[in-house]
Amino acid sequence: MESLRTLYRYRQLIAALTARDLKARYRGSILGFFWSLANPLLLLTVYTVVFTFFFPSNVVHPYPLFLFSGILPWTFFSAAVLESTTSISSNAGLIKKVMFPAEALPLVTVASHLVHFALAMPILLIATVGFALHGDITLSATMLLVPFLMILQTLFVAGIAMTVASASVLFRDLRDILTNLMQLGFFVTPILYLIDRVASRPFRALLRLNPMTPFVVSYQDVLFFGHLPGIADTLLMLAYAFVSVAMGITVFGRLRDTLAEAI
Repeated sequence: MESLRTLYRYRQLIAALTARDLKARYRGSILGFFWSLANPLLLLTVYTVVFTFFFPSNVVHPYPLFLFSGILPWTFFSAAVLESTTSISSNAGLIKKVMFPAEALPLVTVASHLVHFALAMPILLIATVGFALHGDITLSATMLLVPFLMILQTLFVAGIAMTVASASVLFRDLRDILTNLMQLGFFVTPILYLIDRVASRPFRALLRLNPMTPFVVSYQDVLFFGHLPGIADTLLMLAYAFVSVAMGITVFGRLRDTLAEAI
């Protein structure tokens, strides 16, 4: 609870650092924040071409919209977690200040990527409306649940980011390990395929244990399929968010005193 009170006390500092990070990221850039869409749009284009023309499948239509509804939350998760591994070591000067809350740094990274996610979401919503006008899907009021999903996912990502940010200071190889795990994680998360269409029941059960699965499936439910997330997915999201935050606070608290010395 003390850590949460500290973060709340420094909320204005976190907001200021997030604004500074976003300005620094796109300073001198002509396209600005649109560069943050480059990676998900590139992935969307490549996988749409591959699975539409080279390996056509009639499992789900329109496939680009289904794909985009999964790629965006995954990009938020992977980019925030990977970048948080260097959030402390790259700000050594701030860490060594006595009154500076070190846990604010990974949260600034998460907040920065949350802004990117939030700015990309209208593009997905516009695409959804476009496909609906074309008659490919039906618009549903479940789209209003997207902010709720974003809040739960942000809590989940924040906890993971705090854990890896503090641990990576002591274990320098953690970023490389996570980079490889993210590549594997993309394919074991139901982004490219429907989890219900996985033939192997044991493998489908393992996919359900993937912490990102209930989040991605829930985004697909409310945006693409137009129905409420399943009870099991909702409970899993709540559990993962709570456990992630608790783990992040605990691990960061235990390693806090060694961070300034290890940098």
